[in-house]
Amino acid sequence: MTDSILRSPLPGIIQSIIVKEGQIIKRGDAVVLISVMKMESPVVANANGRIKRLLIKELDEISYGEALLIIEER
Repeated sequence: MTDSILRSPLPGIIQSIIVKEGQIIKRGDAVVLISVMKMESPVVANANGRIKRLLIKELDEISYGEALLIIEER
């Protein structure tokens, strides 16, 4: 199995983390909500698998391309 890193598609603040470590997800599932100028934007999974590790926490300020989580692909 390979790991996939999900990176932020935009800068902003982590409003909420929808998934937990160990959770099984599918490509396209919303995993994180990022707040940008008072608008929430969902970030979706880029692979099928299991959340191996969260690299962020709620209210973290993130930049474009920053690693958000690691998905163990299945």
